[in-house]
Amino acid sequence: MSLSPAQLDRCAGVLLGLAAGDALGAGYEFAAPPPGEAEMIGGGLGGWDPGEWTDDTQMALCIAEETATGSLDALAVAERFLSWYRSGPADVGIQTRAVLSSAERATEVPVRAARYFESHPDNSAGNGSLMRTAPVALAHLGDDGALLASAMAVSSLTHADPLAGEACALWCIAIDRAVREGHLEGIFDGLALLPRARRSFWEERLEEARTGPPSRFTPNGFVVTALQAAISSIWSTPVPGDLPCRHLQDSLQTAVKVGNDTDTVAAIAGSLLGARWGSSALPVDWQLALHGWPGYRARDLVRLAVLSARGGEPDSSGWPSAPDLTEYYERTGPAEPFVHPLAEDPGVLLANIAGAAVTEADVVVSLCRMGPAQPPHSDRAEIWLLDSAEPADNPNLEFILLDLGRAISRWREEGKTVLVHCVQAESRTPAVAAAYLARRDGMSGIDALAAVKSQVPQARSNQVFEEALGRLARR
Repeated sequence: MSLSPAQLDRCAGVLLGLAAGDALGAGYEFAAPPPGEAEMIGGGLGGWDPGEWTDDTQMALCIAEETATGSLDALAVAERFLSWYRSGPADVGIQTRAVLSSAERATEVPVRAARYFESHPDNSAGNGSLMRTAPVALAHLGDDGALLASAMAVSSLTHADPLAGEACALWCIAIDRAVREGHLEGIFDGLALLPRARRSFWEERLEEARTGPPSRFTPNGFVVTALQAAISSIWSTPVPGDLPCRHLQDSLQTAVKVGNDTDTVAAIAGSLLGARWGSSALPVDWQLALHGWPGYRARDLVRLAVLSARGGEPDSSGWPSAPDLTEYYERTGPAEPFVHPLAEDPGVLLANIAGAAVTEADVVVSLCRMGPAQPPHSDRAEIWLLDSAEPADNPNLEFILLDLGRAISRWREEGKTVLVHCVQAESRTPAVAAAYLARRDGMSGIDALAAVKSQVPQARSNQVFEEALGRLARR
């Protein structure tokens, strides 16, 4: 289906939000909730590194690797599950381990799950299929029938209890509505799609979640309680009036503080929050920290999510599949490298795409779409920011500017050089540099932009960016 820039950002947010919640909750799993704000501290049951996602995201990536090809075959997903299990993951859920350890080939996986359900009829509706279900929604945006069928089929690979399948179906409908329609109430649409005999059960469970509090839903290894804990965390957390997308971070904090299976509850919540607020709602620090099996970073999750939503097809530039977009950018903009140390702080370098390819820095902030082969900086944040005059294309613009202004200030205090670039350094790069200057020197955003423009000959006006910078003084 055709997706607007904001909808595509929200698609990317599905997997990034899932991984962020997972990594945020990993260090507190079955331990005391943090007294203050949760952080990506690592540790936990798998001995995770800070920012590393757990088996929740790992299994979701098994599904996403399949959906990114443009198809979703349950047995192909089962084969990917088996390969993942045989790679020796640091942590595997009890029920998932029981099923995968007893299967030799993909066709045996759902059979083993069914047998597990038969032998454990009252104890086989764990949260292990709900935590990974998000990519199914991306593969079937706008097609409720296919979405429900796939959600239940993929759930039943390891969790044959119908409760698990229903939870996955409801959550995927919620993600679909968040991506396509931009709201967090879509789970109610899913009720009408369930068999009539099952609707009252879920209506009651959702009403319990709405009245909360989130702390009521623990322990949460049971799929129903896990869903309630996740959705209650989202619904009970106020949406900030000034920066609405902060709701993503605030709700994930709420989810972790529920306690018990913290990484899973936060991962489930994160997939829906990312679907609503987009990848651009994740702070740059989280995006830089995220990593995990099979050697992926945040950019890889964006790639898989976007391809899944686009039926496996890249856009006209080749993104997000092309390893290098240099040739495409050379056709659309100047090839001469431009690199300019900011006069007020030479440790901040402003560049176009050609200049970024030949310049080294401790941290690179890319404000345009990149291929994994360009440029070869390991500590690089890729920020979803469009050079557009339409406000709807960058719904989280003020948050992005504030977040990057704070991050660049901190990196400079740490003595790190920072390279900020976009394709031509015309509007996005000057706007982010201005946000940094405004924070550092106490200038208005407009005065800071004027100072940057005087140093960047190709800089041009973007009214949407200028209006956002003008509002920064109120923060």
